[in-house]
Amino acid sequence: MYCKEITFVLFMFNEEARVERAIRNFLPFGKVLVVDNYSTDRTVEIAKSLGADVLLHKNHGWVEDEYTTSIVKAEIQTPWLYWGFSDEIVDRKTMEALRVAVESGKYSIVNIARKNYYYGEFCHDAYSNTQSRAFKKEAIDFRGNTIHHFGMPTVTDAKIAYLDPKEYFVHHFISNTTKSYIGVLDRYTDIEAQHTATATPMTMLARMLRGFVGHYFIKGGYKAGQAGMYLGLQTSLYQLMLSMKAYERVNKLNTLSIEERNNRVRDQLLAELERPQQLPSN
Repeated sequence: MYCKEITFVLFMFNEEARVERAIRNFLPFGKVLVVDNYSTDRTVEIAKSLGADVLLHKNHGWVEDEYTTSIVKAEIQTPWLYWGFSDEIVDRKTMEALRVAVESGKYSIVNIARKNYYYGEFCHDAYSNTQSRAFKKEAIDFRGNTIHHFGMPTVTDAKIAYLDPKEYFVHHFISNTTKSYIGVLDRYTDIEAQHTATATPMTMLARMLRGFVGHYFIKGGYKAGQAGMYLGLQTSLYQLMLSMKAYERVNKLNTLSIEERNNRVRDQLLAELERPQQLPSN
């Protein structure tokens, strides 16, 4: 099962509760490198005790940026790397398909689907996506990459192995509560809004409705019951926050500028109150 050609890279920050399972997932299949964002808990200690290598690297709130990817590529010694996280598990069948693709010599990228669990319930294809999870160092160019994107392939489509998403996928376990998710949404939309175009209110509402209907009804989110519905609503909230922040950026709206606008209205109202009133003539 062990593959000498690949390093499994796992990004961590204060993941002492999940780091063991994440590392155990990959140890039988290859070298494991934990890229730690300077955790303050026992993440690094546990990772080292399990036999993983550790690279300390302070990221900028996400890890697919040009700087982070260049640091990781320089650190690993194998031609291939796998891009993974502590909240994911790759099942045995998918791992075997990945290993076969890597060792075949035919490919430079392996594309694998990721499917979600919300509140512990499997959400089928709702908000699933496919990513270039395993790749040769030179096969993807991350220059100018933006959040929620994964660089540009430098190879032809024939060099990409697309694993069948019905058979093979990464299991993504979302552990956030409503309270913790608000912080995540706020952080990610802050970053993404810097390069997001504004949309009209009707366009924004249409996108949110289309996304919810498509993922909840067509892609099977409803099969997860109430958890699937909440996943759809949470993703719609993300789109709403992103649209609002893009509008604020374009229109230079912040606490100070909004207060200046409010003060102009306040001053007008006060001026009217303070204006001497003419006594009614007899």
